[in-house]
Amino acid sequence: MLAVTMFPHAKMQACRDEIAGQIRAYRDLVGAASKASGMSLARIDAALAAFEPAFFNNLLIALDARFVHRPRGVEGSVGNPLDEVRLLAASLTDNGGVLSRDEAVAYQPENSVLKIDIGERIALNADDFEALCDAFLAEIERSSA
Repeated sequence: MLAVTMFPHAKMQACRDEIAGQIRAYRDLVGAASKASGMSLARIDAALAAFEPAFFNNLLIALDARFVHRPRGVEGSVGNPLDEVRLLAASLTDNGGVLSRDEAVAYQPENSVLKIDIGERIALNADDFEALCDAFLAEIERSSA
């Protein structure tokens, strides 16, 4: 497929709406689980602690896949939310969930949204994902304007 440099407003809004719905569903699940009876609170907390990074790591891969045909030239090489999502998604799928370096990107953790260091295990939580997703979509909209 050819590189895509323009993303229509309708596609962007549909993406935002779908992701907001998934985040809301996760938060509803957490709320319902915290009120569940018949199961120890420690077991519920452990189940949610295991589920949260798996869910949000996979949601990040899905987010990247929606815009996978964006050209690297749009991202630049300075390290921005577009680069960060690409690096994280590639590390989740190709490097066992440990953030790996891409020599084409001048990634600097201190300038990134999530501040994850190269070599660190990726384990996103709801707030991390939401912050990175918002920054990523804003950058997609800015770069396709």
